[in-house]
Amino acid sequence: MQAAALWAAMTWLVDDVDTAALAVITAPEKRCGKSQLLTVLGKLSRRPMVASNISPAALFRVIDAWQPTLMIDEADAFMRENEELRGISGHKRDSAYVVRTVGEDFTPKQFSTWGAKAIAGIGHLADTLMDRAIVLDLRRKLPHENVERLRHAEPGLFDSLASRLCRFVNDNREAVRRARPDLPAQLNDRAQDNWEPLLAIADVAGSVWPKLARHAALVISGGEDDEHLTIGTELLADIKEIFESKRTERISSKELIEALCSDDEKPWATYNRGKGISPRQVSKRLMGYGISSKNIRIGYEISKGFEIPSMIGASAASVET
Repeated sequence: MQAAALWAAMTWLVDDVDTAALAVITAPEKRCGKSQLLTVLGKLSRRPMVASNISPAALFRVIDAWQPTLMIDEADAFMRENEELRGISGHKRDSAYVVRTVGEDFTPKQFSTWGAKAIAGIGHLADTLMDRAIVLDLRRKLPHENVERLRHAEPGLFDSLASRLCRFVNDNREAVRRARPDLPAQLNDRAQDNWEPLLAIADVAGSVWPKLARHAALVISGGEDDEHLTIGTELLADIKEIFESKRTERISSKELIEALCSDDEKPWATYNRGKGISPRQVSKRLMGYGISSKNIRIGYEISKGFEIPSMIGASAASVET
């Protein structure tokens, strides 16, 4: 978990870096250790604040007032359909602001969203968040695998580790600020932005850390094909594949959902808070490409569904862009 360790170190340097990637802890199902890892990050991070549910109004004010390392658990339960909460990323220091009206006279006020944030949840979050994140993807341990219980950790262990991180940062703050780490060419521009502060910390730490950090960056964020960076484009590609495998030009929404969720290696079976993607979520994604369901005739029945021509056109357009 080198990436998690470097991200925790970055929280102590958030006042000195210009990019603060989210730490997104995700897994396909429950009991994969998401909350546990979030707890560990909280114990190692600067000024942690845990919230398993928070309103947009409170969120902006908390960050602006207290500059915490925000630890959000169970994000899939309340963030996926809340567009306003997606504005929390504060990815770049110079643009990490939102404007809201306050008071009885609705006076506009600028709130800072700058700071380190870790978010844990089942499945994918919004593309705009995943693209600005170091994604820590977990799975449930296998029967033959053994792990040490966090509750059995030596008393004071995490306090000692956090203190050592703070000391490292205080001793090396200027060196990290001046560092210009070599960024792997396999990372796209956004991934390079996300990893640059972490690689700078690794380079200053020296020893095996530069090699470990770059290996982690390539495993987590490297080798991405721009054609498949977004969940929307992935959905289009999978729907096109379903049309081709069924050798049909029309499909009902119900049959499409069943086909999407039948492949355990795709994200759709757990997309909806650990359950299958819903018809509403499919429609919402496809509307962004100018695709909407309509009444279609399949055999002797008329039901809501989709036709292949619009799918092909949208898929081609998304590849071109």
